[in-house]
Amino acid sequence: MDELVTKISAATGLAPQRAEQALGIMLNLVKTQGNQNKVAELFAKLPGADALVAKHGGDGASSGGLLGMLAGGMMGGPLAAVTKLSSAGLSMDQIKQLGTITLDYAKAKAGDDLVKQVAGSIPGLSGYV
Repeated sequence: MDELVTKISAATGLAPQRAEQALGIMLNLVKTQGNQNKVAELFAKLPGADALVAKHGGDGASSGGLLGMLAGGMMGGPLAAVTKLSSAGLSMDQIKQLGTITLDYAKAKAGDDLVKQVAGSIPGLSGYV
């Protein structure tokens, strides 16, 4: 995961620690929302993914008010991840770069088909693969 964090940091201008946190939040989305069998298969090909989810996946989980309720509970999924990433200080451009770089990396390590299967199992994410 260090290689991916370095790529994210270089492309987005985020400090490495912030890039690592953002990646953990994104991987948490995949782990909690995706088809569990396919996610396990994907994470097996991305050593360190589970550790990042454990370390950063819960960061910023509760933001107050209606948006927090929608993102964290009622809507979940990509909206919750975007809210967490925004709370961590990422701009929308940085969030898009994070997604693109992470998808490209996952495809390189695990193959297009598996990544498409995982993304296709996450509501609102299949259109980005």
